[in-house]
Amino acid sequence: MKDPVCGDEVRTPKYRLVFEGKEYFFCSPMCMAEFKKSPAKYKQI
Repeated sequence: MKDPVCGDEVRTPKYRLVFEGKEYFFCSPMCMAEFKKSPAKYKQI
């Protein structure tokens, strides 16, 4: 899994968010907060 914000590989998904029915995983709470500010910017196709 890759963090959609920074692109780092997420090995142990501690930070998770569902947006428009799709699950996203983050390497840190900072990346998750950044995603929440503008989720459409990072939305995976």
